Amino acid sequence: MREDVRVDSFSPLAALLRLRWTVLLLTAMMIGSFAYSLSEANWVSGNAAHLGGLWLGALCGAALALSRFRGRVAVAYSLALSVAAAGQIVGRVVPSPDIIPSLSFADQIWAMHLRLVTLFVRVAGWGTSFSNGESIRDTGLFVFLVVLIGWNVSAWLAWCVARRQRTLEGLLPFGFLLALNVHLSGQPTTPLWLFIACAVLLMAHAAFTQRNLDWERRRVDYPGELGWTWAGSALAIALVITLMAGVSPLAGTPQGWRALSDFMRLTRLRTAETAERLFSGVNPPPSDQPLVLAQMPNLDLIGSPLPLGQGTIMWVLVSDPAPLPPEVGSAARLPPRHYWRGAIYATYIGTGWEPAQFPELPQVPDFPAEPPPGRYALRQHFEITVPHGETLFAVNMPVLAGEGVVFYFTRADDSARLAGVLSNYDVTSWATAVTEAQLRAASILYPTEVISTYLQIPATLPQRVRDLAARVTADAPTPYDRALRLQTYLRTTYPYKLDTPPPPRGRDAMDYFLFEAPGGFCSYYASAMAVMLRAEGIPARVVTGYAMGEYDQARGAYRVSANAAHAWVEVYFPGYRWVEFEPTPARGVFAYESGAVSQPASTPMPPQSAISAIRGWRLAAWGVALTGLLSLAVAGWWWRRSREPGWQTSRGQARALYRGIRRALAWAGLAAPLSATPDEFLSAHAGALANRIPLREAVTQATALYLRATFSPHSPTSTETQTAHRMWRRAAPGWVRLWLERAMSRSLSSNH
Repeated sequence: MREDVRVDSFSPLAALLRLRWTVLLLTAMMIGSFAYSLSEANWVSGNAAHLGGLWLGALCGAALALSRFRGRVAVAYSLALSVAAAGQIVGRVVPSPDIIPSLSFADQIWAMHLRLVTLFVRVAGWGTSFSNGESIRDTGLFVFLVVLIGWNVSAWLAWCVARRQRTLEGLLPFGFLLALNVHLSGQPTTPLWLFIACAVLLMAHAAFTQRNLDWERRRVDYPGELGWTWAGSALAIALVITLMAGVSPLAGTPQGWRALSDFMRLTRLRTAETAERLFSGVNPPPSDQPLVLAQMPNLDLIGSPLPLGQGTIMWVLVSDPAPLPPEVGSAARLPPRHYWRGAIYATYIGTGWEPAQFPELPQVPDFPAEPPPGRYALRQHFEITVPHGETLFAVNMPVLAGEGVVFYFTRADDSARLAGVLSNYDVTSWATAVTEAQLRAASILYPTEVISTYLQIPATLPQRVRDLAARVTADAPTPYDRALRLQTYLRTTYPYKLDTPPPPRGRDAMDYFLFEAPGGFCSYYASAMAVMLRAEGIPARVVTGYAMGEYDQARGAYRVSANAAHAWVEVYFPGYRWVEFEPTPARGVFAYESGAVSQPASTPMPPQSAISAIRGWRLAAWGVALTGLLSLAVAGWWWRRSREPGWQTSRGQARALYRGIRRALAWAGLAAPLSATPDEFLSAHAGALANRIPLREAVTQATALYLRATFSPHSPTSTETQTAHRMWRRAAPGWVRLWLERAMSRSLSSNH
């Protein structure tokens, strides 16, 4: 019989590793790095009380881990205590110790009552401001959330470390928040490096301790010097990972790192825009360049300064033929000019414009399949690279857009505007392709709705503005000729000046611009042309958005900068609807052919790979590797599928769908023996699927199709197979919840 082996318990390192202070030191260093990073960020000036939430949360998590509480009870305790701590730090409900001795017990209770009521009022104010879309200037909301989140991530870290189970799960949320704070505040990454080094050492310590205890429990012999080897390896790995994190920017190519830096800077700018609304009183993240937003000219008050800057607002890819390179020569024919419209203005009020009226609910576009005369289908792909509101852009007459883009149509003439929160989207417009002959021959019988909306001018408009419009357009035979006369007059008479003073208070803006101002910019020119056309009985309106921008040959797209923010004029021609005009001399005119309609040849949109390249150019350093991995994955999937006979048929696809669903359900805990039939599988898990109706219906439908595909001579149709695929996609949220419940139950059971 083998003699029991006695483990060398006198190894110096083994004794050292058993000491609690090793774990405490590493954990304290990680929490300290986060606390230091928060303090250096200085989100709330002169207020560092929220940093205590990290340490208190760690103490709470350690105490709960050493207690007999189960996981869910511990979570409830931690959440309740974190809310109480956050309320105390923000509202100071309990008076400070230096004040308590000077108050009687009744006064202390009354003071706590008043402070608690005040805290509730503040919280209600946060909710009211948020629901009304107003900025929340009370920094208490930010402090409350920092304490709440910091407490619980620290408690989770301490819980995982103290229980010596799943240490990595405790480190991930903490490390993510630390990296986020370092990134948003723009501070050096030293705290993050320290955290990474401590995290690696802590994981190595936990792994060695668990292995040591397992060996001792099973009475397995191991050398006493193993601890030194283990510790040395862990320290070396920690140093290598930390050094890699520090020098990784230098390892990439300059182009790749610059692209990645631009991507991270954009993320920080977008975060700053969101934080500006929720935490307007909090110090904003530092930026190495001015914040760039997608802003159009403000026509609420004519004369408001234009958005300026060289920063890129968006990239626009169109289906028109690409412009020829500059070296080919300027004599080459230029592609059609397009502007990216965002807003429509209908009512002139003397000092500015009011937007056109749109219904509150979005509508579904309903246009004929073919463009009308004077129009052609232009496909566009937009990539907005800066923070923006819900307004999206498109050429003149959008008729179709991708998922996530909604349409709103004016009540007067069904002009469309687009809205959505997307930054990458596709849209098809019926772009203008009219000729001068068509516009001169257009009817002057305008629809009643157009007349009532787009001939409006206020009664206060000075008569000399009307007289000037009549003099400029005298003897012009058609509305098109009158529009050209006014466009030419404005472009050649008034100097373009960005520093034009705003109109004096109480003055009509057009009267000021046409007779007294030293010059003007696009808001003045467009407004003047629209008002003067209306005075001549021609429906016109002002629209805003962005000019075309500069074509980038390398990317095959138009780069639109902040300086391209623009206002221009659209004139209504019966039969051809709204046609663009450019009265601002700083921009080129819209040149329409003189003969019959000549619609530009529309080239196919570049393949999805080109669009993906435009979307992901900031991650160029990783693009090649990601493409290779995806190619290998697709090739492996294709090879595996191709080995099954008939996999491209509806019968084969139904069987593949069912097997995929069974694998997914097995990952979520709904497994069955290989010998179980599909019907037996459904019966075995009927209870788990009873309250998950979409998931149950998807599994039932896939099972029925599988049985038909396998045993019936009547194969499922492609429509039935596609319907089953859609049902499974709609059931994905239910599967995710099922998987999360299983993961949480496994985590809690392993902790006990």
